[in-house]
Amino acid sequence: MQLRPALLKGHKRHSLIGEEYPAVISTEDEHDSVMGIICQGLELEDIKALDCFEGDDYERAATKVVLLEEKALIDTEVYIWIGDKKLLSGQDWSFDYFITSGKEQKWLDERCEFYDVDRLHAVDEVK
Repeated sequence: MQLRPALLKGHKRHSLIGEEYPAVISTEDEHDSVMGIICQGLELEDIKALDCFEGDDYERAATKVVLLEEKALIDTEVYIWIGDKKLLSGQDWSFDYFITSGKEQKWLDERCEFYDVDRLHAVDEVK
């Protein structure tokens, strides 16, 4: 597995009202972009676990990102927010603020989705 910095154009990352995690939405405006990390080399079971973790409020969608090191445009997939648009705060979500504010630990402490992924792996191991 390889993690590399990438830029997703035509999208914005918003804070969600009452939540610690972000929502990425498509704006189709080339001036909008989301800086992130692309994870390459995932296995099918890894993707199934991510789908489970992201839940019903996100949809995995095909897109293109710019790899920052090579300035190359590549195909990938991203989880797009399809949940209630009323939950979008209109404020940008900041990873740095998430880490430095203590919100990261609160998010980790409250993530019942981790248990859903654990159950998914347990079922896969039984098969």
